[in-house]
Amino acid sequence: MGIISRLTHPGVLLIAIGLLALGLKRVNGASPRHIRLPFEATLAGVSGGGSVWEGPLHGARGGKVQLTLYQVESPLEAARPVWHARAQWTVAADSPERSFTAELEGMVDWKSGATHLSGVVTSGWMKGAWVQQIGQSVNGDMSGVLELAPGVAAR
Repeated sequence: MGIISRLTHPGVLLIAIGLLALGLKRVNGASPRHIRLPFEATLAGVSGGGSVWEGPLHGARGGKVQLTLYQVESPLEAARPVWHARAQWTVAADSPERSFTAELEGMVDWKSGATHLSGVVTSGWMKGAWVQQIGQSVNGDMSGVLELAPGVAAR
């Protein structure tokens, strides 16, 4: 009996489909859903050459956030509406075991108010996870979402 005729035999085909389904389920189960942490932050001042925002973390996890934003370019570029920026996010969650620090990099468009930064959790809860900040700046205050993807950078 050739391989083609064995694969088309109903019993072998059902076993092959079952094994494939088990494999797919395991792959899907290995990548947990993204965790979304909505925030609001008010400009608190300047520290160590960076601008600092602080505020509440909303949702079921609760807590406080601190964002320190640094312009990557020289101070001469500060008047431009779009900055290449680095940021340090510190999340002090209501549950201390869910607190973390993350290092991000991306862009801030001061004219439109859009911010988009991404990076990695460097310490604490979910160390190694990919994190991105998608936000909006209005009258100097920041709001938006921190989104963590647990299985992406940790591999």
